[in-house]
Amino acid sequence: MTKHLLVGFLLFFMAHAAIAQESFEEYYDLVYQIRVVSPQAGSKSSIGSGFQVSKDGLIITNYHVVSAYVQSPETHEIEYQSHTGLKGGLELLDFDVVNDLALLRHSNPSERVLSFASSELKKGETVYALGNPRDYGTSLVKGPNNGMVEHSYDDQILFSGSLNPGMSGGPALNADGEVVGVNVATAGSQLSFLVPAAKAELLARANRVVVQEDYQEEITRQIKVWQRPRIQALLDQPWPTEPFAGEPLFGEIRKDFQCWGYTNDDQKERYVATASKSCRAGNSLYLDSELRAGELYFSFAHSESLSLTATQFARSIKPWMSANNESKFEHSTNYQCLADFVEGSETEKAYTRVTTCVRAFKKLPGLFDSLLMIERIENKQKLVTHLSISALEKDQIQDFNRKFMEASL
Repeated sequence: MTKHLLVGFLLFFMAHAAIAQESFEEYYDLVYQIRVVSPQAGSKSSIGSGFQVSKDGLIITNYHVVSAYVQSPETHEIEYQSHTGLKGGLELLDFDVVNDLALLRHSNPSERVLSFASSELKKGETVYALGNPRDYGTSLVKGPNNGMVEHSYDDQILFSGSLNPGMSGGPALNADGEVVGVNVATAGSQLSFLVPAAKAELLARANRVVVQEDYQEEITRQIKVWQRPRIQALLDQPWPTEPFAGEPLFGEIRKDFQCWGYTNDDQKERYVATASKSCRAGNSLYLDSELRAGELYFSFAHSESLSLTATQFARSIKPWMSANNESKFEHSTNYQCLADFVEGSETEKAYTRVTTCVRAFKKLPGLFDSLLMIERIENKQKLVTHLSISALEKDQIQDFNRKFMEASL
């Protein structure tokens, strides 16, 4: 009796597996390769994936897949290639830079579409991601859902599957073939991310069309709407402290921040004892291959002379400032900087000097990058604090710099 039951169960599971395999085979031809092409060069400049979600031709993909077109629509076009090799043009209707999504329209849509899941994905549930990795053809990657990314301000699903470049924008399906997320390709490691399907569904249902002339204005609007509550929450809450170089300083001030530390205590011969800590917010916005927005980074570097004279110690320390969102002059103006002494003077043994720098985005009016450096020297000890924030409005830059200085001094 037990043997018959075992055989019955095996036959049942084998049949179920066969049905699942057949059902996923039929989804391959519902995934498009999305290409941004340069007519002048006569070739594609980037590729990704996309999938149709309505019978009137709405296609979901990632914003970063079509970002080259958004930044230079006059020199690029967007086209698709189907599973069978059929090609055609696509129209960009809308985009969401915060959630890395874009909405396209197919001029000759398929009758078959993918539907969004009606229930949320359970932790540990298997996900089936489809896309076109490195232009090798449509592929399926299977892996577990690990829930939401912990160190993130925005909702992102952590997926243990190798999403290679070219799979970005493809659908991630549950066992019923419903869309539970949108692929965000990494370098092919088992650490990948999905945009929750609810974000894509909102974009598809918004029924908006952004015209070319308004692309940069719309990007600016979306960044401001995202940044305002994100930064204001940090301004309104106390920043928890933890020991650093013998004094209390802040670190992981919210769940989306991660900090890393270093000392040279293990060096046998050292003239200066050093300790450093750097912290970064887990989210920034991809605008194009040479520009990101929303970076928030700060660091502390403490140095103490063990055997150097005051002059030797001063020469050994070379404070520096750098932007953590590198941007070419095409996108941003040069930094304008001011430096002033808050306490003491250069001739005294103890002083605090503050340097602030600001630059403007050329295509995103009303948004600025800011650098702040605080140097505090006293009794052969020096603490250098550095803050780099990107794509904020002026009032929030001033408020954040003020709070950062108050918490650092």
